[in-house]
Amino acid sequence: MDRLKDFRYRNVELKNSLWERQRRETAETYLAIPNDSLLYYFRTLAGLEAPGEGLTGWYGNGASTFGQKLGAFAKLYAVTGDYRLKEKAVYLAEEWGKCAAANKKVFDCNDTYVYEKLLGGFLDMYENLGYEKGLAYCSGLTDSAAARFKRDIPRDGLQGPELCENNMIEWYTLPENLYRAYQLTGEQKYLDFAQEWDYTYLWDKLNNKDSAIGPRHAYSQVNSLSSAAMAYEVTGKKYYLDAIENGYTEITERHTYATGGYGPAECLFAEEEGFLGEMLKDSWDPTRKSPVYRNFGGGLVGRNDNWGSCEVSCCAWAVFKICNYLLRITGKAKYGAWAEQMLINGVAGQPPIDSQGHVMYYADYFVDGAVKSVQDRRLQGNGANFEWQCCTGTFPQDVAEYANMLYYTDEEGIYVSQYMKSRAEFTIRGEKAVLENCSEEDVSPIRRFRIQTRGELPFRISFRIPHWAKGENRILVNGEDSGLEPLPDSWAVLERVWQEDDVITVTCPFRLEFKPVDEKNKDIAALMFGPVVLAADKMTLFDGDMEKPEEWITCVDEKEMLFRTLPGHVCPYPQEVRTFRPYYKIPVMEWYFMYVRFRMQTEERA
Repeated sequence: MDRLKDFRYRNVELKNSLWERQRRETAETYLAIPNDSLLYYFRTLAGLEAPGEGLTGWYGNGASTFGQKLGAFAKLYAVTGDYRLKEKAVYLAEEWGKCAAANKKVFDCNDTYVYEKLLGGFLDMYENLGYEKGLAYCSGLTDSAAARFKRDIPRDGLQGPELCENNMIEWYTLPENLYRAYQLTGEQKYLDFAQEWDYTYLWDKLNNKDSAIGPRHAYSQVNSLSSAAMAYEVTGKKYYLDAIENGYTEITERHTYATGGYGPAECLFAEEEGFLGEMLKDSWDPTRKSPVYRNFGGGLVGRNDNWGSCEVSCCAWAVFKICNYLLRITGKAKYGAWAEQMLINGVAGQPPIDSQGHVMYYADYFVDGAVKSVQDRRLQGNGANFEWQCCTGTFPQDVAEYANMLYYTDEEGIYVSQYMKSRAEFTIRGEKAVLENCSEEDVSPIRRFRIQTRGELPFRISFRIPHWAKGENRILVNGEDSGLEPLPDSWAVLERVWQEDDVITVTCPFRLEFKPVDEKNKDIAALMFGPVVLAADKMTLFDGDMEKPEEWITCVDEKEMLFRTLPGHVCPYPQEVRTFRPYYKIPVMEWYFMYVRFRMQTEERA
């Protein structure tokens, strides 16, 4: 059914880059987590001896991300070959199994949120490690869930008191892994249970082009599209494919920031017009319409900087998944765009997770500035802090996914979706070939690739031309123009007989462009340079032509992508200038100002 195939976490090697270093650092941090700490909750629950100490924060309140960690270890092993990752995953799963055998509570204590993650983790272990016991654990967990989960709950996706009190939050994410389990085992119970949780409220709205959805929890709403994608994979019903394509369009066109991030205060599909822009304003801002907004639980609450602009690790994971499904199912190049945004302007800008489980929960884009920090200033009612929380489950999934989101294949050749330095081995009509991205910089308008074959080999190489690439795009083969005229959001297809050491150069020039945050707040904008979001060094009201930034903003360091305004464009100080640099390069605890203000033509000049 799929038009394209991904590499299933095999045969793609990341070369030295910020993403490869990030993946390596994350793997080492997670390998260092004591096994006894990860198992402490389950051993205590089972009444077994529990040496060591449990982790603090969210994990200490129920080990909610244990399944995600298993899945991350399994996939990280698959993409790196580091046996320590496999060894740790298998040990943890074996010890979890002993706990489950000792006490039924280990199967029965899991709500929708935890069950979905355990199911996914054990399926990942089965697929990537050949861990057969994982299927038995999935069966036991599902039997328990089917007997316990409350069916007569509101099915509109609003995370209100009834869902929370009955431990049924994010129920609409259940189908994805249940359909996976059905595909892998053929057991009818997984198919039946998956279909019980179809999220028809949202999917009907999307298919009817009805944008009056109402405020919902951002990450899990996007994640629910992966449930629809798996439903399509299993059933082939067009209803599900339409829902994910319409959902992608609705969210990317109306509910995302320049970074690709979404869900300020974790809220998506808000009722208020200009919600994205309003959530960037502070209480002192005279243009602010209201001090409150309606959140994903349905209540009216005040804006608070502790609820940031994008829950970046989780939100990126949902985006990486749905883009992968859409690329595989449809083969359309445009579905690599959102993943590119989040790859460069989302996870690439993340500080490392530390050994205490501190992670940057939110990326912040406020007009009055922000800093990157792994400290979270919130506290749960029982006193638990925000260490080892949900983002520590999704971030290792993000970095494991890097190698799986770069290339795709079909019977005719290979497709390049993301331009990370890497090496892909693949087979075309029984012959092996290698495509290596040997570009000099992590992010650059010029990308170079080298072919390795045994003799002459005919096949296609298709390059995704990004949606922002609206200039004179060119593709050279061994220094000669290919004759292609690459267009944005399309595949540029090179079909020829390739030889050893053929070199391809793909050039998509970057240009400066201001992106207004939304239609109601056109005076608030972020500066882009190609796919890269830039941030200013000071909060500013600019007096400049938003449509022609190249006339008053100049490059001062091409390699570092540093830009500086000319004098005369900072209100009310004509002598002042501002410097912009890539958001993803900004270090921890250094102030930046991603979204800046413009004095519009109708405003009185100072």
